[in-house]
Amino acid sequence: MAETLTIRLPRPVAAYHVADATGPDLPAGKAAINVSRMEAALIQKEQELIQQEKALVQLCQSVDGLAGKLNDLHQQTVAQNRSDVAKLAVEIARKILHWKVGQGDYEIQEIIDEALKQAPTRQKLVVRVNPEDLTRCQQLQEENPNSQFAELEFTADWGIAAADCLIETPKGIVRSFVAEHLGRIGEALERAQ
Repeated sequence: MAETLTIRLPRPVAAYHVADATGPDLPAGKAAINVSRMEAALIQKEQELIQQEKALVQLCQSVDGLAGKLNDLHQQTVAQNRSDVAKLAVEIARKILHWKVGQGDYEIQEIIDEALKQAPTRQKLVVRVNPEDLTRCQQLQEENPNSQFAELEFTADWGIAAADCLIETPKGIVRSFVAEHLGRIGEALERAQ
Protein backbone atom coordinates (compact mmCIF):
# COMPACT_ATOMS: atom_id res chain seq x y z
CA MET A 1 0.00 0.00 0.00
CA ALA A 2 1.38 3.41 -1.01
CA GLU A 3 1.81 6.11 1.57
CA THR A 4 0.59 9.67 1.04
CA LEU A 5 3.38 12.16 0.68
CA THR A 6 2.69 15.65 2.08
CA ILE A 7 4.83 18.60 1.04
CA ARG A 8 4.46 22.06 2.60
CA LEU A 9 5.43 24.89 0.28
CA PRO A 10 6.04 28.52 1.33
CA ARG A 11 3.65 29.86 -1.35
CA PRO A 12 0.92 28.50 -3.64
CA VAL A 13 1.90 26.47 -6.70
CA ALA A 14 1.43 28.43 -9.95
CA ALA A 15 1.43 25.35 -12.23
CA TYR A 16 2.32 21.70 -12.10
CA HIS A 17 2.78 18.73 -14.38
CA VAL A 18 2.42 15.09 -13.45
CA ALA A 19 5.53 13.33 -14.74
CA ASP A 20 4.52 9.72 -14.26
CA ALA A 21 0.76 9.54 -14.25
CA THR A 22 -0.14 6.17 -15.65
CA GLY A 23 -2.72 3.76 -14.49
CA PRO A 24 -6.42 3.17 -14.82
CA ASP A 25 -7.51 6.29 -12.90
CA LEU A 26 -5.32 8.84 -14.63
CA PRO A 27 -4.12 8.16 -18.19
CA ALA A 28 -0.89 9.80 -19.31
CA GLY A 29 -1.33 13.44 -20.39
CA LYS A 30 -4.81 13.72 -18.85
CA ALA A 31 -3.48 15.56 -15.76
CA ALA A 32 -1.94 18.34 -17.84
CA ILE A 33 -5.22 18.80 -19.74
CA ASN A 34 -7.19 19.01 -16.48
CA VAL A 35 -4.78 21.61 -15.09
CA SER A 36 -5.11 23.68 -18.26
CA ARG A 37 -8.91 23.55 -18.01
CA MET A 38 -8.77 24.55 -14.35
CA GLU A 39 -6.45 27.44 -15.13
CA ALA A 40 -8.73 28.57 -17.96
CA ALA A 41 -11.76 28.36 -15.65
CA LEU A 42 -9.94 30.34 -12.94
CA ILE A 43 -8.89 32.99 -15.44
CA GLN A 44 -12.47 33.21 -16.71
CA LYS A 45 -13.81 33.56 -13.12
CA GLU A 46 -11.19 36.23 -12.38
CA GLN A 47 -12.23 38.17 -15.49
CA GLU A 48 -15.88 37.86 -14.50
CA LEU A 49 -15.05 39.19 -11.03
CA ILE A 50 -13.13 42.09 -12.55
CA GLN A 51 -16.14 42.91 -14.76
CA GLN A 52 -18.48 42.69 -11.77
CA GLU A 53 -16.17 44.96 -9.77
CA LYS A 54 -16.15 47.52 -12.59
CA ALA A 55 -19.95 47.36 -12.82
CA LEU A 56 -20.20 47.80 -9.04
CA VAL A 57 -17.86 50.81 -9.13
CA GLN A 58 -20.01 52.36 -11.86
CA LEU A 59 -23.16 51.72 -9.83
CA CYS A 60 -21.57 53.30 -6.74
CA GLN A 61 -20.58 56.35 -8.78
CA SER A 62 -24.11 56.60 -10.14
CA VAL A 63 -25.59 56.35 -6.64
CA ASP A 64 -23.14 59.00 -5.36
CA GLY A 65 -24.11 61.27 -8.25
CA LEU A 66 -27.81 60.78 -7.56
CA ALA A 67 -27.28 61.42 -3.84
CA GLY A 68 -25.46 64.66 -4.67
CA LYS A 69 -28.25 65.78 -7.01
CA LEU A 70 -30.87 64.88 -4.41
CA ASN A 71 -29.02 66.88 -1.76
CA ASP A 72 -28.79 69.87 -4.12
CA LEU A 73 -32.52 69.61 -4.85
CA HIS A 74 -33.24 69.43 -1.11
CA GLN A 75 -31.16 72.57 -0.47
CA GLN A 76 -32.88 74.42 -3.30
CA THR A 77 -36.32 73.37 -2.07
CA VAL A 78 -35.55 74.48 1.48
CA ALA A 79 -34.17 77.81 0.26
CA GLN A 80 -37.18 78.43 -2.00
CA ASN A 81 -39.69 77.48 0.66
CA ARG A 82 -37.97 79.05 3.70
CA SER A 83 -40.50 81.87 3.78
CA ASP A 84 -43.46 79.48 3.58
CA VAL A 85 -41.99 77.25 6.29
CA ALA A 86 -41.42 80.27 8.55
CA LYS A 87 -44.97 81.51 7.99
CA LEU A 88 -46.36 78.05 8.69
CA ALA A 89 -44.32 77.73 11.90
CA VAL A 90 -45.48 81.15 13.11
CA GLU A 91 -49.09 80.37 12.24
CA ILE A 92 -48.91 77.12 14.21
CA ALA A 93 -47.41 79.00 17.18
CA ARG A 94 -50.10 81.70 16.84
CA LYS A 95 -52.89 79.11 16.99
CA ILE A 96 -51.34 77.39 20.01
CA LEU A 97 -50.83 80.69 21.84
CA HIS A 98 -54.35 81.87 20.95
CA TRP A 99 -55.76 78.66 22.41
CA LYS A 100 -53.61 78.94 25.57
CA VAL A 101 -54.55 82.59 26.08
CA GLY A 102 -58.22 81.69 25.56
CA GLN A 103 -57.84 79.06 28.28
CA GLY A 104 -56.10 81.57 30.57
CA ASP A 105 -52.98 79.41 30.52
CA TYR A 106 -50.36 82.16 30.87
CA GLU A 107 -48.60 84.08 33.63
CA ILE A 108 -49.28 87.81 33.27
CA GLN A 109 -46.63 88.64 35.88
CA GLU A 110 -43.91 86.92 33.83
CA ILE A 111 -45.05 88.77 30.71
CA ILE A 112 -44.93 92.14 32.52
CA ASP A 113 -41.57 91.33 34.17
CA GLU A 114 -40.11 90.53 30.74
CA ALA A 115 -41.44 93.80 29.31
CA LEU A 116 -40.04 95.73 32.30
CA LYS A 117 -36.55 94.56 31.32
CA GLN A 118 -36.93 96.71 28.18
CA ALA A 119 -38.13 99.80 30.05
CA PRO A 120 -35.63 102.69 29.95
CA THR A 121 -36.50 103.69 33.52
CA ARG A 122 -38.23 102.19 36.55
CA GLN A 123 -39.88 105.40 37.79
CA LYS A 124 -43.49 106.47 37.26
CA LEU A 125 -44.47 103.39 35.25
CA VAL A 126 -48.04 102.89 34.07
CA VAL A 127 -48.82 99.39 32.86
CA ARG A 128 -51.81 99.06 30.55
CA VAL A 129 -53.35 95.58 30.47
CA ASN A 130 -56.53 93.94 29.32
CA PRO A 131 -59.31 94.38 31.93
CA GLU A 132 -59.40 90.61 32.37
CA ASP A 133 -55.69 90.68 33.32
CA LEU A 134 -56.09 93.70 35.60
CA THR A 135 -57.79 91.65 38.31
CA ARG A 136 -54.93 89.15 38.38
CA CYS A 137 -52.34 91.97 38.47
CA GLN A 138 -54.07 93.63 41.43
CA GLN A 139 -54.26 90.27 43.19
CA LEU A 140 -50.50 89.74 42.65
CA GLN A 141 -49.80 93.21 44.07
CA GLU A 142 -51.80 92.39 47.21
CA GLU A 143 -50.04 89.03 47.61
CA ASN A 144 -46.57 90.61 47.27
CA PRO A 145 -46.78 94.09 48.83
CA ASN A 146 -42.98 94.50 49.15
CA SER A 147 -42.11 93.59 45.55
CA GLN A 148 -41.35 95.90 42.63
CA PHE A 149 -44.50 94.54 41.03
CA ALA A 150 -46.54 96.13 43.85
CA GLU A 151 -45.11 99.58 42.98
CA LEU A 152 -46.51 99.53 39.43
CA GLU A 153 -49.61 101.49 38.46
CA PHE A 154 -52.00 99.31 36.45
CA THR A 155 -54.68 100.59 34.10
CA ALA A 156 -57.35 98.62 32.25
CA ASP A 157 -57.34 99.10 28.49
CA TRP A 158 -59.76 97.25 26.20
CA GLY A 159 -57.39 98.01 23.30
CA ILE A 160 -54.84 95.65 24.85
CA ALA A 161 -55.41 91.93 24.22
CA ALA A 162 -55.22 89.34 26.98
CA ALA A 163 -51.60 88.33 27.73
CA ASP A 164 -50.34 91.63 26.25
CA CYS A 165 -49.18 94.77 28.02
CA LEU A 166 -48.04 98.28 27.25
CA ILE A 167 -45.76 100.10 29.68
CA GLU A 168 -45.71 103.90 29.66
CA THR A 169 -42.56 105.51 31.04
CA PRO A 170 -41.45 109.15 31.13
CA LYS A 171 -38.84 108.22 28.49
CA GLY A 172 -40.98 106.15 26.15
CA ILE A 173 -43.31 103.21 25.66
CA VAL A 174 -42.56 99.49 25.85
CA ARG A 175 -44.95 97.17 24.06
CA SER A 176 -45.23 93.46 24.74
CA PHE A 177 -47.72 92.09 22.25
CA VAL A 178 -47.87 88.43 21.31
CA ALA A 179 -48.55 89.26 17.64
CA GLU A 180 -45.42 91.45 17.45
CA HIS A 181 -43.29 88.77 19.11
CA LEU A 182 -44.53 86.21 16.60
CA GLY A 183 -43.78 88.61 13.74
CA ARG A 184 -40.17 89.01 14.92
CA ILE A 185 -39.83 85.25 15.29
CA GLY A 186 -41.12 84.77 11.73
CA GLU A 187 -38.60 87.29 10.37
CA ALA A 188 -35.78 85.57 12.25
CA LEU A 189 -36.85 82.19 10.87
CA GLU A 190 -36.86 83.54 7.31
CA ARG A 191 -33.34 84.92 7.73
CA ALA A 192 -32.00 81.75 9.38
CA GLN A 193 -29.74 79.56 7.27
